[in-house]
Parts: sequence; structure tokens; C-alpha cells
Amino acid sequence: PFVNDVSPVPAGQARATVRHTAAAPAVDVRAAGQVVAPALTNPNEATLTVPAGTVNADVVLAGTQTVAIGPADLTLPEGTTTVVYAWGSQDAGFELAVQTISGAHSAPSGVPGGTAGLMDEDSLPAPLLAVSLVGIVAAAAGALRLARSNG
Repeated sequence: PFVNDVSPVPAGQARATVRHTAAAPAVDVRAAGQVVAPALTNPNEATLTVPAGTVNADVVLAGTQTVAIGPADLTLPEGTTTVVYAWGSQDAGFELAVQTISGAHSAPSGVPGGTAGLMDEDSLPAPLLAVSLVGIVAAAAGALRLARSNG
């Protein structure tokens, strides 16, 4: 029995799992013409974390260019696990079944907000500084006037 990996994937990524359940020999799974899961045999699987998007994939007999299934465009949405089952037989034909499991998004590491228009954290706001200075000058003048009238 297969167990679905539903753990989070990094932002912008998707998980692709290919399961060989066909009555067939070892196969190579290719994405965009490149082997990404070599010599996959029944009843095994291969799992990859890849950039989200659409990829053109096919299945060839291991070590050859002989196409057994495909090619087919496979959409891999961000934050999902897409499971592709290769099944069937040489006599009945080979098929693909696709299962998409959502909810594997990872938590964001922050919210980009930019810095334009923000003040330096180490400085005082100019209006507050001006009001404070006026208050200090007024208090000093009042204290000086009080000292002269008492003295």
C-alpha cells in the first residue's frame, strides 16, 4: 500500500509522486525529455519536489527511448501533491490516473511590505521634537520668571 506524503512543500513548489502499478517492466519517467525517475519498477514510487507549473511528461521503457505512456501535460499547482498512477498492461493498454491533494502549502516566512516612505527607527518625529522643544523653552521661561519674582 502507498502512503501519501502531505507534508508542507516550500513556497512556489509542488510535490509530484509517480507510482508504477502497471503490468510492465521497469520504466523511466521523463519531464521535458529528461529522466527524473529512472528504472521505476512495479510496485514502487518516486517523489520529487519541483517548481509549480505545467510540465510535459512521458514514460519510456527503462534505458530506451520507447514511449510506453504519453506524452501528456501535467499541471502541478503550488502547495499540492500530485500523484500519478501508471496502470494497465501491454494487452489492455496503459493508462494514467491523476490524484491531486491540496493543502501542502508552507507557512509564509514574512510579508513583503517594502520600506518606501518609512522613517528611520532611530530618529524622533519632527513634530514631536518641535512641540517638546517649545514645551521645554516655555517651562524654562516660566521658571526664570518665577525665580525673578521671588528673588
